[in-house]
Amino acid sequence: MNKLNTEQKEALEALKTHLKLFDSYLDDKEVQEIAINRLGELMLWKNGQWIPEKVEGITYDYLDLIGRALSNFCNKPYDRENTSLSGYFPEGERLEMTHPPTAPEGLHYLNLRKSTGPAFKHEDLTKQGYYENVRHEYAISMTEEERSLYSKHLTDDEKHLWKLAKENKWEEFIQYAVPTYQNIVVSGATGSGKTAYCRSLIEMIDVDDRIITVEDTPEMPLPNHPNNNRLLYKKDPNSKEGATAKDVLHSVMRKTPKRVLLAELRGDETLYYLSGVLNSGHPGGITTTHANTPTAAFSRLALLILMSEGGKSLDMETIMRLLKMTVNVVVQIEFVSDIAKRRVTAIYYDPMQRLALIS
Repeated sequence: MNKLNTEQKEALEALKTHLKLFDSYLDDKEVQEIAINRLGELMLWKNGQWIPEKVEGITYDYLDLIGRALSNFCNKPYDRENTSLSGYFPEGERLEMTHPPTAPEGLHYLNLRKSTGPAFKHEDLTKQGYYENVRHEYAISMTEEERSLYSKHLTDDEKHLWKLAKENKWEEFIQYAVPTYQNIVVSGATGSGKTAYCRSLIEMIDVDDRIITVEDTPEMPLPNHPNNNRLLYKKDPNSKEGATAKDVLHSVMRKTPKRVLLAELRGDETLYYLSGVLNSGHPGGITTTHANTPTAAFSRLALLILMSEGGKSLDMETIMRLLKMTVNVVVQIEFVSDIAKRRVTAIYYDPMQRLALIS
């Protein structure tokens, strides 16, 4: 986040003073998120489940006070006409509030998500069991004869990655995929751990690579990559301040990047990121999307493209062809409630299908 001026520092201190009621919960390392759905009660996202906590101090006036303090800090309106407001702190916490009439009368909704903290090393995730039970997804429609034919034309990197995938050596697979500039999409639900996983991948990027990150909230710090630009786009496309994700991506191409990392694919920037960035001499992208499986991730990205201004004239077959030719790896992340842990449940990798589509 950019350095705060004196006025912003004072507004932040005022906001934090109003949030002191939450300090004991924020200090609990097992609590990842705090939500307010009704007066007098907190909901704590802890060890993979929501836990209610009665707190008498949560009144409408108290929430209204927080909302006004957040508005001052963000320098944005928060009222009955501007009912949603997001703010993030220098430490990485994100505060989201909803004002009536979008929220019920007499209530403000609040969500406070804690920072993910320092990036996990990839080997730490492996030790936590991230790759204990991973399903390899690939095109089942291709015959063995077709695979044998196309396998002769794979690059050495593709041959090695395919071998690792077939042997279920997923830690080694990822450790090889990132340095060899494979385009990686991390798929999962909200709260599944996509951002933390992406940060572990970023740590494997060559420190000499010039990296441009494109985010709406600064969640991908680059402490080990000094040659970087961290660009922010506006969350609300109707806001007069800032630029859209697509506009920011256009400017990126004039900054001579080695890699462009987009925090999330969720709008009309999807087509430009895939065709205008990754397919134009800047491979090695790492991004995320919301989907339940790698197959569903491709479908979601296809729909995002189809609904965009640039993609509405394309047919679904052409779009899926573009996606399968551009996205090399899809990693599916889930929070497995039975064991209250995050896991990689599936990985898509199929270089033979990509060759077949190119030819």
